[in-house]
Amino acid sequence: MKKYVDTYTEAMRYIENAKEILSTKAGKEGKLYSDPKYVRMACNTAYNGILLALNDLFNYKGIEIPKNRQKNRDALRVTFYREQLAKLNKSILSEFNEIAYPCLHEYGGYDGNLLVDISQNGIKSAILIIEWVRKQMTNN
Repeated sequence: MKKYVDTYTEAMRYIENAKEILSTKAGKEGKLYSDPKYVRMACNTAYNGILLALNDLFNYKGIEIPKNRQKNRDALRVTFYREQLAKLNKSILSEFNEIAYPCLHEYGGYDGNLLVDISQNGIKSAILIIEWVRKQMTNN
């Protein structure tokens, strides 16, 4: 079980790194950040923390993670995560679909959206998902 606790710590380290990037490099000015490069970097870091935790949960539960080699591998990967979360917890699926994925991956990671609330909501969602993953692996 120690391995899974270590993954939780590592996933939360990603979140802390994302927060650090936003607070020291993104240049917060009121309700906006000033540098989309660092918003992208922070949001991608937080999103990767979610993926790290989910991958570990799937391994823990014996769910094989497909190795996608096609051009649209990101879309296939997200579909896989959604399918698995639908089987495990609809509330967490909704959190992933409605907040974490769009805020961190699409608006933050791709678009570099400068609205502080977008990144902050994404990070809060990431923490919620990672905490849920930890509980799944420590309560069983």
